[in-house]
Parts: sequence; C-alpha cells; structure tokens
Amino acid sequence: MRPLRSLSPALILALALAGPAPGARAAAGAAPHRVHLRGITLYYELEGKGPPLLLLHGGAGNGMQFEKQRPEFARSHRLIVPDARAQGRSSDRPGLLTYHDMAEDVVALLDTLHLRRVDVMGWSDGGDIGLDLAIHHPDRIVHLVTFGANASPDGLQPADRAWNATATADSFGAGMERGWKALNPEPAHYREAMEKILTLWRTLPRFTPAELAGIRARTLICAGEHDVVMAEHTAYLAATIPNAELWIVPGASHGAMIERPDLVNPRVLAFLAQGPKP
Repeated sequence: MRPLRSLSPALILALALAGPAPGARAAAGAAPHRVHLRGITLYYELEGKGPPLLLLHGGAGNGMQFEKQRPEFARSHRLIVPDARAQGRSSDRPGLLTYHDMAEDVVALLDTLHLRRVDVMGWSDGGDIGLDLAIHHPDRIVHLVTFGANASPDGLQPADRAWNATATADSFGAGMERGWKALNPEPAHYREAMEKILTLWRTLPRFTPAELAGIRARTLICAGEHDVVMAEHTAYLAATIPNAELWIVPGASHGAMIERPDLVNPRVLAFLAQGPKP
C-alpha cells in the first residue's frame, strides 16, 4: 500500500529498519516483551501511564517509527506498541498477510494484556489495521486516529499504484534488507515477507461503504498534503465514517508524523482528550 519510491531519501531512511543490531533494545523507558499467539511470536513494548493507546506502525516497518510521538504521548497514556507479523521483531507464519489477520493479532495481544478498550493511532498500514479493528471489534476501540490510511488499493495515487504493480523484494533497496534482517528473528524470511507485503498492498484493503459507515469509534482521519493516498480518497473516508473529523497536515507527505511532530502530536493528543476514555 505504501510505496517507498514516492518518499524522499531522508524519509526512506527514517522509515527503513536499518539501525540497531539483532535484539535491538527497546525505546528509552519502554519495556520489551514477546508473546506467542495465533501461530507467531509477537514483539511489543509498553511504556507510560494513563488511558491505553495502541500505536500501529506502517507497512514493512516497526514500532520505532513512532519515536517522535512516544516520549510526549507516554506522559499521559499507557502505550502499547507492537511490531506486526512478518515485520520488525515479530515472526511470521505460513499463508497470506492480511490486514484482518494483523488486526486479530492485536485483539489477541489486548486480551493477553487484559485490556478491554483502547484508543488507536495507526499510520499507513497501521491505519488500515485500525479501521479493521473498528469495523470488526467496535466495542474495543474508543478513539481511532489514522494517518495515510485507505479503504482500497484504488485510493493510492496512480504513480504509486503503478509502482506496486511491478515492485519486487529488490525494489525496497539494500538498506531495507539489511535493517529488516538485523531486527527480525527470521532473517532468511526477508524476501518472502516483502513479497507478502507487496501482495497485501496490491490487493487489500477492501473496506465497503457499509463497513466504514458502521464504525462507532470517535475517529480522526489524517493525511499529508502531499500523501500517497489521494486527497479525494482521504476525504471519502472521513465523509463515510459517522462524525469523523478530517485533518490534512500542511506541507507534509505520507510521513507527516515523522516530518511534522510539532503539528501532529498536539493535534492527536487534543483529539484523544475529547469524549470518553478507554
């Protein structure tokens, strides 16, 4: 869903997995954990105190993508930051990669942590997982914030759909491969994992208007002014989800939360402060 081709070289480096050696340490102040669920070993981190806030990273990434949000968010929220299956420090299992399966992994994690209701902030693929959670588990999600999410592959800019159509594991570049292998417990699985992600982006999500209209969570739909998701598609999401708010981050790309935390962080925290708490 999220072609790295369309992002600046500096942002690609920020999003890529290059960094610490295998067994990378958790973010400062965070406690690292692993749990066996649904046929995988899921890595997640916990930090902060307050209402639970689930942070869901972008495709082919990991929870470190929220490094510009976590210190500020942890002052007022208990953060749950997983790495999705086949990404970051989590393992994979045989079969296709889907947003619904990744959402069900999250539900299993919340059950393990005895968390009945949470707020969710999801970026890119993480936003699609958040939408799936809000559709299929409406009683579990209080606030939903998405950045650069889409309801279907057709929501991407034409050039980015074209990139998806022909991309292979090699298209992610050598830096992505090195970083992914340094973090993941199954380094030999890299090519298969990337091909699964590309198949995911080409074919999913497929949220129907009726599914979106059934979302009950208080919702904030966000995108960068120059996002890989078309502006009219982002507006469609906000218009179809009942009472959803729409926010376009001025001057930003698909990586708005990395580029403009000075705008993103206070806007998200103010939204989460509204209405009921989980």
